[in-house]
Amino acid sequence: MRKKILNKLQTHLKFIRKADQGVYVLVPFYIPLFSATGDKINDMLIRLQIAVITFFLGIRIRETILWISGSFTLSPVLHKPFYRKIYQAADLISDFRTSNQALLKELRRKEHYLGTHVDLLFASSPNIRTKLEQLTGRQVSLLTHGVNFTHFNTAVEVNPFMLKVKASGLPVAGYFGTLSDANDKEVFRILAERGFSVVIIGKVLGDYSSLENLDNIYFTGPVDFKELPSYARAFDVCLLNWIMADWIYNSYPVKTLEYLAMGKPIVSCPIPVVKELFGSLVYFADTPEEYLEKALLALKENSRELSEARVSAAAEHTWESKFKTIESAIQ
Repeated sequence: MRKKILNKLQTHLKFIRKADQGVYVLVPFYIPLFSATGDKINDMLIRLQIAVITFFLGIRIRETILWISGSFTLSPVLHKPFYRKIYQAADLISDFRTSNQALLKELRRKEHYLGTHVDLLFASSPNIRTKLEQLTGRQVSLLTHGVNFTHFNTAVEVNPFMLKVKASGLPVAGYFGTLSDANDKEVFRILAERGFSVVIIGKVLGDYSSLENLDNIYFTGPVDFKELPSYARAFDVCLLNWIMADWIYNSYPVKTLEYLAMGKPIVSCPIPVVKELFGSLVYFADTPEEYLEKALLALKENSRELSEARVSAAAEHTWESKFKTIESAIQ
């Protein structure tokens, strides 16, 4: 929990950055208090931040698109006359993992307000779209994630660290991304014990102490995005191993497309949108034993034709294609 809090704090301290010409990414600072007093304080903080940003950056509200993703913190400025106000639900705020029913009710109320006070609604998966339409009573457009196709599809030299791992002669099962307690750690363990080298790339936010001293498991820590393909190119099987819960039913992991862009076999938990879009190209498993079974099957069945089919599927989901979807909806 301490790691998660520190990670979130570091994110919010970045506040605002210029992503491109005329494009700014704001991570608003707010106090996580769900009460009438907390709402008043946060409303003031958000209004102040927007006022300061628009003044010093010379932003004209009427010529600006406000794009909100995964947060209701900007609700206090929805009354302002932005050119367009858009909410993109990459996950449902009101599906927050908690047993506190009063908090869930409040989150639902806030997400309803947000969803009914913007011009356009997007959802990153069919499941989220259905739930958001039920919540708001409005039409929601599907906007699935895109992939930096060229970055992951271009052939690169395998990182020296991965060459050492491959030297063992074992096939490599790999995962990259944030490592939390939502990952099914038993999958990593059983693969390592049954004939695979397991390479785990990313920041560790959960408790992985039970895996740290096991043979054939390698933790690299975080790897820079630009270097990631040089590691993942050495994967023989790629993993999407989470414990199934509401949030994963709703999700659409972008690493699905990144794995596919490299032509790699994937063994995944049964995520609905992944099944819907790539059911014939991805292996699905419910238990650690099934992950092992499907990983072995993926090795056996892999072929140039399957690899090319995976790459072709990813090529249809570039960020450029997603921009065209957004552009047509806004105009």
